[in-house]
Amino acid sequence: MSTRFHIGAKALRGVITAYAKRFDLLEVIVALETPKGKQAALAPSTATLKKWRKTTPPSFEFTVIAGPHVGRLKSGTELERELSAAKTAIDLLHARCFLVRTPPEVTPSALARDRLGKLFDRFPANVRDVTSVVWEPSGLWEIEDAAVAARKWGVVLAVDAAREPVPAGPVAYARLRAMGETRAFGPSALDRIVRAIGPRRDAYVVLETDGALDECKRLRTIAQRARKDDEGGMSRLVRPRGGIVVRDDEQE
Repeated sequence: MSTRFHIGAKALRGVITAYAKRFDLLEVIVALETPKGKQAALAPSTATLKKWRKTTPPSFEFTVIAGPHVGRLKSGTELERELSAAKTAIDLLHARCFLVRTPPEVTPSALARDRLGKLFDRFPANVRDVTSVVWEPSGLWEIEDAAVAARKWGVVLAVDAAREPVPAGPVAYARLRAMGETRAFGPSALDRIVRAIGPRRDAYVVLETDGALDECKRLRTIAQRARKDDEGGMSRLVRPRGGIVVRDDEQE
């Protein structure tokens, strides 16, 4: 199987059409104004989302990132509003990934595992066939433990592919962070990352370095060279039809 790489930068700078000439993946954060008037990073408007999908090529991919109330796993009006907003964004963008980031306070406790399982159960199998549910933990989670839990829940585990093993599966989600002495990724480092991802259907890679554009070009060249060495064919691109369905089960 030839891996189809989708590569993006850590944020949109400038207009979407210019960005789409350089990258083919964009993460869109869905966070809403709270009833008390405090604001997080607001989600793009419906008109903006429609414009982004209309003005980008069919091969351009979007990841919708759930708002912070979803990540904290505490049931309530804010969580439901953010899930509803995420559903709308996924539908409008035809997004093929929905990313849930959990903060450090969501520890590997039995309660957190139960709440995570119930959250992911709200996305039926027919939805996951076209929109991958991705989980990005932080804090005390060990990568091996998180990988086992993600496999149990049927979700994709997002990892830093330069420093962590990439779990097996048809989809990989990798974030390449500028940390410590690593401010950029050279050809040899990117080659190791491509090898770590290996053959699979899709690989979503987000570059968080200042030199993301140059690294994107290098990564594509390396991935294309790896593809030529692979005997598999490209899998068919499937996009959501009929909208994503989120069940209304209450979380505890």
